[in-house]
This record gives sequence, C-alpha cells and structure tokens, in this order.
Amino acid sequence: MAKRKPKRKPNVGHGKRLFQVFRHHCGTNMVNLEVEPKSGEGFDFVGEVYAEGFLAAHVAVLGELPPLDADIKPLVLLLNELGFWTEFSCSGHAEKNGGSRGYVLVYIERAETLLRLKRLLADIWDEDDGPCDCEGECDFIDGHPPVRSLRDGTPIPLPNMDVRLNLVVDGTLHGEWGVSIDFVGYERPLTALDYAWLVEQIELRTGRAKPLPQPLPPLHKRLTIQRVL
Repeated sequence: MAKRKPKRKPNVGHGKRLFQVFRHHCGTNMVNLEVEPKSGEGFDFVGEVYAEGFLAAHVAVLGELPPLDADIKPLVLLLNELGFWTEFSCSGHAEKNGGSRGYVLVYIERAETLLRLKRLLADIWDEDDGPCDCEGECDFIDGHPPVRSLRDGTPIPLPNMDVRLNLVVDGTLHGEWGVSIDFVGYERPLTALDYAWLVEQIELRTGRAKPLPQPLPPLHKRLTIQRVL
C-alpha cells in the first residue's frame, strides 16, 4: 500500500490527520494513515476523513467502533479520550506457563505524547506497587505489591497484573512509530477486573473519576398504632 505524497493540508483543526478506511474481501476493515486512497488486491477503498485517531476515523466512515475485546474496551476508549491514538489491542492470549499477555498498540507522533504516557503509567505503578503494609514480620525481604481492589472494594486476583512499555518499529503498520503497552498476568489469565482497576486508576489521576454511589439508608419499619378492643 503506497504512502500518500505530501500535500498542503487544509485547515481541519489542531491534531487531525487524514485517514483512509479499507475493507478486506474477507469482511474485516482496516484504517490507515495518509496512504493512497485506492483499492488493491484483496481490499477495497471505502472512504477517507480527517479525524483525531484511528478509532475516530473508523466511526466517522463506518458509523461504528471496530471490534474490541470486551475486557479491554473501556481502557482503549479511555486512552483515546486522553489523546492516545490506539491502533490494535488484545485483552489477553494464553501463555505456556498458565499466564496470559494482552496489549494496546499506541501510535506515537510526538515525543511529548510518549513522555505523557510513560508518566501516567509510572505514577500508577510507583504508588501502588511499593513495599507491603503487612503487620509484623513479612516473608518478603523487599516487601511485595499490596492487594489491589476496585474502588467499591471488589478484590483483584493475585498475582498482580504487570505492565511494560515497548517501542515498536517493525511491528506497527501505521504512523512514524508506535508503543506497545504490554499487560502480563503471571500464572493466571488476565480478567476484566485487571483492566477495570487500571481504568479507575487513570480516571483518578486525570479528573475523570465519578463519585461512588452512596449506600441506601437503612429501612425503618413503620410503626402502626392498633386500637385495643
């Protein structure tokens, strides 16, 4: 697929780029960035649009989000709301040791975007994965990650999900370069709770956290006065 020759960009607003949407003959769709809007062997050109990200372009041209794994979908949508353009994602695939790995591939156009992403994730893991707060002696010399839970108290399975940032040069299909946010579940599959916990932590640090629902007041039995005959 040929890269589009650079042309003078119209005034379409800050941050928008020209995306092309294609449909493979097998029925799947693909969003590309600034390539020639031409059909080719095995795929048809559907349309192009100036948009802020691959997901936004998919919605603008096709009227719907691309297929996303249900467990990781809230995280993918939140990252796009924060200005991180995601290209691909997977909530997890099984490893030989019983664990699993998931990922979100993020398109990086500016160094500032990568720095902002690194600071956001480092802030979460540095605060929550410090020394343990066990009472008395601990079997771990250097401490261990505390038990995680959602804001409503729902516990997260152990051991804790880990995260890694990897620069992707050959693996990304679009853009100048990409960063893969890799999620690792050790000796267990990753679950929707792992990603829900990360979504909550990001929301708390970006001013998007919603107040937790307040518990309902206890019901009082209504007193009735009966006439004594």
